[in-house]
Amino acid sequence: MTAMDKKTLRQDNAGMSLLELVVAVSIFMILALVLFRGFISSSRLNKKSGIYLSATTMAQNIMEEIKSKTFAQVALAFNYPINPITNENRFGFLQDLQDTTTDGRESSVTTKELLKSDNTYKKARLYEDVGKDADKVTASILSTDSGKTYTFLPKTKRTSASKYYFSMENVRNQKNTFDALVEFDGSKSSGYKKGSSSKVSGKNDYLMPNISKLDTEKNAFLIMDKDWDKNAMDTMIKEQHVEAERQYLIDKDSSEEPKELNYEEVYANTKRILEIKVTKEAGVVTAKARYTLWAYNYKNPENKYETMSICPCGGKNLGKSQSDSDWIQNCFCTYVSAYTAFYSSEAGNDLEGIYVFYYPNYNSTSSVNPLDEIVVDNTDNLKFDLYVTKQIPMVKSSEDATADLVKNLPTTTQEANYRMSFTVEENPTARGNANWNTNLGLYRAQIRLRSNLDYDISNLTQSSRPKLNQMKLTYRETTDSGLVKKATGNSAKTVLDFNSLDDKEAYDRIYTAKVTIYKEGAAKKNFPDEDKILTLDGSKEN
Repeated sequence: MTAMDKKTLRQDNAGMSLLELVVAVSIFMILALVLFRGFISSSRLNKKSGIYLSATTMAQNIMEEIKSKTFAQVALAFNYPINPITNENRFGFLQDLQDTTTDGRESSVTTKELLKSDNTYKKARLYEDVGKDADKVTASILSTDSGKTYTFLPKTKRTSASKYYFSMENVRNQKNTFDALVEFDGSKSSGYKKGSSSKVSGKNDYLMPNISKLDTEKNAFLIMDKDWDKNAMDTMIKEQHVEAERQYLIDKDSSEEPKELNYEEVYANTKRILEIKVTKEAGVVTAKARYTLWAYNYKNPENKYETMSICPCGGKNLGKSQSDSDWIQNCFCTYVSAYTAFYSSEAGNDLEGIYVFYYPNYNSTSSVNPLDEIVVDNTDNLKFDLYVTKQIPMVKSSEDATADLVKNLPTTTQEANYRMSFTVEENPTARGNANWNTNLGLYRAQIRLRSNLDYDISNLTQSSRPKLNQMKLTYRETTDSGLVKKATGNSAKTVLDFNSLDDKEAYDRIYTAKVTIYKEGAAKKNFPDEDKILTLDGSKEN
C-alpha cells in the first residue's frame, strides 16, 4: 500500500465534525420537543377525560338516587340529609363516598334546597332558620324535629309553581370535587302540562277527585296523602319497639320476644284528627292546618309487649300539642304536627273557598269513637264555602311500569260502614246571634258545607248516589262562660247549608329532572355557565 493510500484511509476513518454534531443535536431537540408537547397534550386530555368521566358518574349516581325515592323523600334528603334515627345519609352513594365527622352525623357534602329568582339562587328557609315559625318556611319540607318527621309543602303559586331546585356542594368522586345543581319542573314548560297553545293534555293534567279551575288567589287547597305522615308513623313504631324490648328484658319474660309492629295494622287502627284554623288579621286571611296521629289503642293480642299502650303518656297526650306545659315527654303513641299555613291571601282579598281532600280509613266504623275526625275553627266568622272530598286511591292496572292508573274503588260495604266525626266551630254571638240555637231552621252559618260524605262513592256509574249516614256532624259555639251551644245531625246540615259535590283536580305526578355538574366552588358563584362540566337529563315520576 502506497503512502497516498494510507493517507486517504486515515481521512475516511475520521470522526464527525462539530457542525455535524450540532445539526444532529438540533434535530433531536426538535423531535424531543414535539414528543414532549404530545405527552403534555395527552396528559391534559387524559386528565380532562378523567374529570368528565368522574362527573358523569356523579350525575348518574344523583339521578339514580332521586328516581328511587318519592318526590317528598328527595326534598327531605336535600333539606335534612342525615337521618336522625339511623345517623345515616339519606343519599346512599354519599354514605359510601363521603367522609363524616367523628360523631357520624354530618357529611362533608353540603346539600340544600334553593329558591330561584331572576337566575339567582338563594337558600330556602327551614323551620330552624326562621325561629321555629312554620309560616315563614320557604322550603318544600316542614319539619319541627330536624327531619325526624316532616310535611311536604308543594309549590303551587305564581312562577315557581311545580318548580324545585336543589344543590350539592363539595361532593367528591375519586380525586375530583364537584358542585351539583338539581332541577325539577312539573309546570307547563316541562311538557307534562298542557300549555296555552296546546290542545293535548299532559300527564299532570290527568284528573283526580279535586278542584282544578279555580282562582288560587281566593281559594285554598289542602290535599292529604293516603298516609298522612308515614315518616311519623315509622318513627312511632320504632320507638315502641325500643320500649317493648326494654320492658321485655326488665321482666325477664319467658314469652316470645316482641317484634316490630306491622305498619299497615297500626295505621289502620290509628285515630287521625285534622284541624283547620281560618283567621283574618290586618286584612290578610290565613288558613292553617295540623294533624294528630293517635295509636294508643293498637295492640297485638298474641304478644303483650306488641302494643302501643306501653307508651309513657298512657294515651293522655291526645288533644294536646308538644308546646303545651302538660305534654308528657317520651310519648310515642301520639304525634302532633305543627300548624302549617296552606293559604294566605293578598291583602284585601276575600277567601272564597277551602277544598279539603282526604282518603277515608275504612276501618273507622264506630260512630261513638271514629278513627277519622276533622275540626274546622272559624271563630273569626269568615264567610266561605268548605268542600270536603273523600278521595278514591289510584293504582296501576298491572305491574307493568308503563301501566295506566285506575281507580281503586271502595266496596259498597266499606262505604256503608264508614263513620267519621266532623265539627265546625264559629262564634255566632259575635255576629249578634246569641240565641242562634233556638231556631235552627232560620239560622245559617258563615261556612257552607259541600261534601261527598254521606254519599256512596263505591259505584261511579250511578247517576244518583245512595245517601248514607257517615258523618257525626256538629256545629258548635263555645262562649266565654264555657257554655257550649251546638247543633248536630240534620240540624247541623241545615245550619251549614249542606249539599253534595262532584269535582276533580289535576296534580303533579311527573317532572323533568336535570342534574348539572359544575366545578368546585360554582355554587358560591351562583352556578356560572363557564364552570359547567355536563348536564344529565331525565324524568322523575311521583
